[in-house]
Amino acid sequence: MSSSLGEVLATLALERVEPNYFVGEQLPAPANHILGGHISAQALLAAGQTAPGRAAHSVHTYFLRPGDARYPVDFEVVELQEGRTFSARRVTARQDGQVLLEAMSSFKAAGSGAAEPLEYQPPMPAVPEPESLAPVPPHAAEDADGGSGQWAGLRWYERRIVDADRLPPARSRIWWRPGGDVPQQPDLAAALVAYLSAVALTEPAYAARGAALGPSAQRDHSVWFHRPPVLGDWLLYDRASPSSVDTVALAQGRMFNRNGDLVCTVAQEMYFPPPR
Repeated sequence: MSSSLGEVLATLALERVEPNYFVGEQLPAPANHILGGHISAQALLAAGQTAPGRAAHSVHTYFLRPGDARYPVDFEVVELQEGRTFSARRVTARQDGQVLLEAMSSFKAAGSGAAEPLEYQPPMPAVPEPESLAPVPPHAAEDADGGSGQWAGLRWYERRIVDADRLPPARSRIWWRPGGDVPQQPDLAAALVAYLSAVALTEPAYAARGAALGPSAQRDHSVWFHRPPVLGDWLLYDRASPSSVDTVALAQGRMFNRNGDLVCTVAQEMYFPPPR
């Protein structure tokens, strides 16, 4: 299955039509579905372009309407804060005047000013090296699709499955990396991490609920960035779904560079609508 990384990078190169107004093309998908990870990555990049010189610190996204992948999406950025250390932005994504997404992003200036900054993190899980594991389809949706590759938005990375428990909380760990070379741009690396973190965090929620790949929707998604990712190598994504109540399931994850540095912490809620 060929990588769609080139197509993905092309859609992440947003058109800046005004200082705080951007337009982004979408990716082909079954039923013209816009992937939450893709549109949230675009929103993060739009916000970042209005905070030059500052690294992504966190992003909190609500997915409000599905949209149509055949048409571009407009991104409007509102500057909420411009402090000495942090910049805050709100991004509204629209299509035909309908709001698809609202995202709050924070960006941080380099350095804390502390003479001896305090650092700690959870240890990276002890897992096999990615080279020792067999290649698999990038995402369960591609696997269920028989490998025909309809989901262009899910074929831009490679992954190796470490383990996958199907009983709640359905902990599963994967190694992943882009399926090709990525320009060395910190904002782009953060956007791709946010993208992957969203699309791959659907899987433990499905597994824990025993759900087939049927109707579902991402309701909200949050990422806290701790250290820059190294996208030229594999990253470990440790995922689980610790809670499900009624029609909503929570999934959480942590991502590590191969050397053990904690890259980000992620949380996401999935909505599983009842049959009509």
